[in-house]
Amino acid sequence: MIDWTQVSRVLLVRLRSIGDTVLMTPCLTALKQFRPDLQVAVLLEKLSAPLLKGHPQIDELILLDRAFSQWNDGMKRLRLVRRLRQAKFDVVFNMHGGTTATFLCYLSRAPHRIGYRGYPYSFLLKHRAPDPEVIWQKPQIHSVEQQVGLLKWTGIPIQEIPATSLYTSDAAQGNAARRLARAGIRGPFAVIHPAATSEDKRWPTPKFAQVVKYVASRYGLPSVMIGAGHEAHLLDNLKGFAGRSAYPFTNLHLKEVMALCSQARLFIGNDSGPAHIAMAMRCPTVVIFGASDHRVWRPWGDTPHAVVRVETDLSGRRLEPSERISYVPVGDVVDAIDRLLIETDEPSAVERAES
Repeated sequence: MIDWTQVSRVLLVRLRSIGDTVLMTPCLTALKQFRPDLQVAVLLEKLSAPLLKGHPQIDELILLDRAFSQWNDGMKRLRLVRRLRQAKFDVVFNMHGGTTATFLCYLSRAPHRIGYRGYPYSFLLKHRAPDPEVIWQKPQIHSVEQQVGLLKWTGIPIQEIPATSLYTSDAAQGNAARRLARAGIRGPFAVIHPAATSEDKRWPTPKFAQVVKYVASRYGLPSVMIGAGHEAHLLDNLKGFAGRSAYPFTNLHLKEVMALCSQARLFIGNDSGPAHIAMAMRCPTVVIFGASDHRVWRPWGDTPHAVVRVETDLSGRRLEPSERISYVPVGDVVDAIDRLLIETDEPSAVERAES
């Protein structure tokens, strides 16, 4: 299919969300493990670009304003296509599968354009892979396996799928440290992310507040609550329930979110992009699942983590996916926190848990 000895330049097209971008990073490691000399570029949306800026396994970032806004702007579209063609990529992997991504792969004129045959307009690709379940020969796969599966199908040896990886910056670490200092936080802390992209993925605020109070009273951990600017009201509501141990941090740069997670003792949040960031930054992570499928979107990697979810209520009635998040008990989340803090062997946490 592909003579990899003749390949020098590879492009990964990864549009969409923050979480999707983080879950693509094992592909970078796999490519560089296979051929450290490969020049690897990533095409992604500007929203997610700070995640990958400065990543040592990426040689070039190509940015899209937004998948549809730039595609519908004739001049921007022309400039982007010209840049893709001038780069003369040998291989382009379509990690997204949407219409915009597929057309960009085609317009790159790369001799090897690779994606799954089930993608819309997959006839525009040069090589169409079977379903990832066929590649891995198992009935259920994770999002990471779906993406790495394309590499495996082209002949890249995959012995063990790597963990996700992100790299923050000294400037972001300094900014995070200063924000913590201004808030009066000088020791270990937890990061709390109570937001999500939809209501059926958002654990109720009063339950989050009980967890904030618990980690403060049991482990002495203040909680840094993170959210986007438009989510400030959610953080304010949570602080109203949780009290003095909760500190809202809004309008953080993604690099600062990464820095906070790298410094935190623990991350607790809904299934969302920041949960995957925390895992990539090697922060012990508790993720609360609702409507989304934990088998596809669970945290990936060997960083200690826990998934908390329910499928039935206390009477045994099977819950609809949209109902599940509100039924997750506080006690289950607290148990997961205790296990992680003891497992990761932080002396202060262990001593408090055993006292």
